[in-house]
Amino acid sequence: DASIAAQVLTKVLVPVAPEAPVARTDGGAAAAGSGSAAASSGAASSSTGPAAPKVEPPKKTIAVSGHPDALKVDPKFETFDSFIRNRRYDTAALPGSQRYVSGQITKGGMIKLPPAMSIKQQPYRHIDTLSVINVPEMENFIGYWQGDLLEHGMQRLGWMYGYYLEDNNYDEGCRAVLEGIYEPPQEMIGEIAQHKDDPRKDSVDRVMEACGLECIGWIFTTLLLDDDQLLSPLEIQRIGRLQNEFSTDLHFTKYRLSKFVSCAIRPDASAGGAPCLNPFMVSDQCCAMVRDGILTESTDRKHCVVREAKKNELISDFLVESKPTKKLLTDFFIVRVNDTAPKKHQRMFIHAKFPRENRPTQPQRGRDDLKKYFRNVPSNEPSWSRYADFHLLLYIAQEMDESTAIGIAECIRDRKEIPEGTQMLINSMVQ
Repeated sequence: DASIAAQVLTKVLVPVAPEAPVARTDGGAAAAGSGSAAASSGAASSSTGPAAPKVEPPKKTIAVSGHPDALKVDPKFETFDSFIRNRRYDTAALPGSQRYVSGQITKGGMIKLPPAMSIKQQPYRHIDTLSVINVPEMENFIGYWQGDLLEHGMQRLGWMYGYYLEDNNYDEGCRAVLEGIYEPPQEMIGEIAQHKDDPRKDSVDRVMEACGLECIGWIFTTLLLDDDQLLSPLEIQRIGRLQNEFSTDLHFTKYRLSKFVSCAIRPDASAGGAPCLNPFMVSDQCCAMVRDGILTESTDRKHCVVREAKKNELISDFLVESKPTKKLLTDFFIVRVNDTAPKKHQRMFIHAKFPRENRPTQPQRGRDDLKKYFRNVPSNEPSWSRYADFHLLLYIAQEMDESTAIGIAECIRDRKEIPEGTQMLINSMVQ
């Protein structure tokens, strides 16, 4: 089994064992769980354009008959490294390498028409599985939305922190592991919460880096969409912008890609309206279109819309089943990601009791929260374990100083005792 030290110190992919789906809790504040296998919107032909591909939850990988150690490729998506290996690692033709450049009409000049682009569902994915290793953290986030915000029509978002591992359920697969959720200042009115400028975000990143963690994605709540739709056009474009923001060219091919996972929390009609976690990414083609300003916001609830050309501008034709259209069903851009809960792995943060930051209806109370936290944590635990709470670390970084929080974070990461001087300093605050 992968140890905490191996996960956060080596910075290399660590093999992990298969995991089971996250079960919902009885209280209705469901933990992470696979969403219902929703039929894709627009699966049948309509007057607005050709049919979209059916987007289904990824199927489990099983051993090939007669070869117990072999892995069967997911029938819906290949892993990215497997996909490019079969193409001799040529990434020049991949969607992320393309530029959607418009042409200009000049008086008396030759007109060079931009090439037409085919819209296709992506056959590979960069992340195969999201493992929710800190289940109480997920339950608390969903429970706050369900218990305090939902009845007022308010939404919530958070940045997910964790790390990446090799997913040996798939051929050269990759898994994102969730350890904590940071809830930034945000506007909670509207279809999706909007994060505000956050001067603390860089500090959060540095403290979590000391734990061996990084921002692996975001989580957002929203209401059920019409016709079993998986993502709205607004969500598609926002996810595309975030994946572009959190992209990198560190892959050995130098192909720019993103491993930033998006988790939509929606009521699940098949489970009596209980909230359910649905991890997604959007395709490289969608990210490239968002990057180059091809898509525009519109009131259309089922289609991503190609913007109109400006004066003397020529925009590529976008073809769906060889037919040009400016309305692209969202399902063409959706990449489903599996979600699981751990069986054997120990989460980094033993506790999840400290009050969350930036909650308007559940504000932190300063030292009173600190005193209550340490009263409820067993005194016979190792010192690093008593401090192993994601939100306690963030509180110490804000109310004391960042260097103290980083020193504690390194002790939690390495499972070693907190320096006596640091313990005496915090004990003086809680007495």
